[in-house]
Amino acid sequence: MEKKAEVFQNYVNAHDANAFEMAEVPDDEQHTVIFRSHLLVDGQQLPVVVILDQSVFSMVRVQISPSCRTEENELAVLRAANEKNLGYKPFKLYFDPDGSLLLDSCLLTRDDGDDYAHLGDQVYTLLGSITNFLNDNYRDIMKEIWG
Repeated sequence: MEKKAEVFQNYVNAHDANAFEMAEVPDDEQHTVIFRSHLLVDGQQLPVVVILDQSVFSMVRVQISPSCRTEENELAVLRAANEKNLGYKPFKLYFDPDGSLLLDSCLLTRDDGDDYAHLGDQVYTLLGSITNFLNDNYRDIMKEIWG
């Protein structure tokens, strides 16, 4: 298992053992490991993944709404997402190729001799920040999706 993933798995085991399901991506050059969970936002369970690999980056991705892009709502949702993107530095909203609305946040995580000692705290702090953002903005975003 990739070192960052091992460190994060140990953190999860020590703090919240049932919070994530882990899956290694087979035959991946970067030795990517995906940790799946969900965030509770406005009564909804939103899928979240933490993506760890050998690069200096770690990704947290939340699926806000699956396959929600339509011809009728695309421009309004993109405008709302762009407005949010301009105001919030740590993460970005966008449509994936399947039309799902996603929120991504990237952490710079490199082993600078401390064996990623703060990785778990960084990821959980970021998840808290994302949850706060979504609790404040989820209904407005969904209004744009629903038209």
